[in-house]
Amino acid sequence: MKLQPKRVLEARQQRSWTQDELAVVSGLHLRTIQRIERDGVASLQSAKALAAALDLTVQDLGTKENPMKSCPECGSSEVYRYDGEVQMYGGAEDLLPGLGGMLSSSEVCPVVCGECGRLRFFIAPTSLAKRKRATQWKLVE
Repeated sequence: MKLQPKRVLEARQQRSWTQDELAVVSGLHLRTIQRIERDGVASLQSAKALAAALDLTVQDLGTKENPMKSCPECGSSEVYRYDGEVQMYGGAEDLLPGLGGMLSSSEVCPVVCGECGRLRFFIAPTSLAKRKRATQWKLVE
């Protein structure tokens, strides 16, 4: 599976661990850690061991797929995803009543259509649980 090498490196460095120390804690070989931090390629078992050692989920370490392959508005395949995370600050409660707390404390993935300009935000999966507490929003059936 494909992981985010930068995310793995940052998580290791936040703990002030060397690659060798991460290898010991995770039970993986040093060369496996080096390969993951260089190429982002790992087996599911290695990804699970690494995530457990870093106190993260496999999803936290995984690559982010573009949540929108084509624009639902105009059908264009010219869709761009911001390469990184965006933290929402202030004003989110006015924009999305009852969900503002979800936006203000989570990372979002902005995606824009290069043809019609439609902008969409996708909430990080770890923040979706907050939506269940928002009584103002109803499931569309």
